[in-house]
Amino acid sequence: MGTQQQTNVLPHAHGDLLTDAAYDYYGLRLATCGLDQKIKIWKLDEATGTWSAEDEWKAHDAPIVKLSWAHPEHGSVLASCSFDRTVKIWEEKKHEPKASSSGRWVMRATLIEARGSVRSVEFAPPYFGLKLATISTDMYLRTYECLEVHNLSSFTVLEELDMSTVSSPLLTGQGTPTLTAASLEPSSPSLGPQMYPSSSVTGMVLPAPGGPNPAANPSNVQLTRPGIGAREADGGWCLSWCKEKWWGELIAVGSGTSGVLKIIEFPPNQHPITHLTLTQEPPAAKGARPAKPLAITSVSWAPTCGRSYHLVATASRDGLVRIWKLRPPKQVGAPGEDGQWIATLVAEFDDHGASVSRVEWNVTGTILSSAGDDGNVRLYKQAYGSVWRSVGRFSTEQADDGDETMGE
Repeated sequence: MGTQQQTNVLPHAHGDLLTDAAYDYYGLRLATCGLDQKIKIWKLDEATGTWSAEDEWKAHDAPIVKLSWAHPEHGSVLASCSFDRTVKIWEEKKHEPKASSSGRWVMRATLIEARGSVRSVEFAPPYFGLKLATISTDMYLRTYECLEVHNLSSFTVLEELDMSTVSSPLLTGQGTPTLTAASLEPSSPSLGPQMYPSSSVTGMVLPAPGGPNPAANPSNVQLTRPGIGAREADGGWCLSWCKEKWWGELIAVGSGTSGVLKIIEFPPNQHPITHLTLTQEPPAAKGARPAKPLAITSVSWAPTCGRSYHLVATASRDGLVRIWKLRPPKQVGAPGEDGQWIATLVAEFDDHGASVSRVEWNVTGTILSSAGDDGNVRLYKQAYGSVWRSVGRFSTEQADDGDETMGE
């Protein structure tokens, strides 16, 4: 692996822990937020490669969790969600002076339907209009649409789905697939593809290398701390839209402490459809990794770029990064499988050795990055033979003046 060089540092970005950073469509501006309840907008000077703060304002009455930029065809629009149970829509008025406390950014709408802290927000691809989705700790997935794109105060609720009750139908005559053990060392290939031929994938158990299969011991029950506070602390709430117009309005959602990922479609003028429910049970047998809450902390849907299948990556509190390959019904073609989606677990990495908080794809969906509590950003890429491998690592520690190497 080659060396990586630190290009820039944003000193004193926030007065408290930074919780999210989001690039705009062109990658020339960066929005950050944190526990200090503020949003900052940074602009890149392409000549010098340095970032400078453009605007800063107090946006919420509690820590801000996530930010999302709308497509530039809708103007300069930013959404933020917070522990104060609200989602706020901000618009930049570029031709106005910085007279207010928020500079040129004006709050256009406040969405208050959530009955718990809102943990993720993301604008839909522009083909479907000015829409966004949110997931909150009340276990509800909500979608909104701006009915008048020139009036950002006209956001209205389209759907409210209780993720604790939404499920896809089980198919009869199909048992639980058997997963074979594979080496998960950083220098080894990822877990080989395992196909899950069902519209609902539940009860999966992955044995640890060299250890017994936990499925053989059903008495090993995963224990979690009871109560709403434990759910807030141990859970994960995340979502990611499918980036392509061809497949319709599809979204991947993780919620709660169960570690379940659901693939949901919003057909026009129809009720939402859950195509897949992907579950990975924790290995709790002797010799396996320690049993931990399996909440999914982040999900990222890769741009297809002409592929006939989809790639969806997840990060979990169990320290694993997983890559799922999803094949739509038109690409299945096998007898008896018409109309069903097929999910295949094509890769699984435990390189971080700690909880993984974020996964993101590059613009072509060919390189996946992950960030974990070990203080590293890791990169993964598909190699020869369709095997995914770890190809790089960046340390988040600031380099010394005489040593600019940030990874390997």
